[in-house]
Amino acid sequence: MVILVSLLRRLPELSHEQFVRHHRERHAPLVASLPAAARYVRRYVVEHPRPLGVPGIPEATVDAVVRQWFDSAEDLAALTASADYRDLIRPDEQRFIDMSRSEFYFTREQVFLGDQ
Repeated sequence: MVILVSLLRRLPELSHEQFVRHHRERHAPLVASLPAAARYVRRYVVEHPRPLGVPGIPEATVDAVVRQWFDSAEDLAALTASADYRDLIRPDEQRFIDMSRSEFYFTREQVFLGDQ
């Protein structure tokens, strides 16, 4: 299992609230509805940081953290090569995500406490 972690930052012309609204109401449901995502993505989780003012914990510098689980790197490549991604997902990403300021990495989950 391969996990793609995306640390997303909004386009400069959007507020954090506008970014979150678009992500929750448009983008995530769009991704979840597409056949290519159903075929290749095993799990899709979106987190939007919110300020809680906890002493000693700095505020987030990203607008969203997205985790997507794939059986393999080849499945991720197949998703991004699909017509669903090219024609629907990618154009929508360009409406609210600043890709030049966002970060991406691959990982595997290691659970040290809690359910596995």
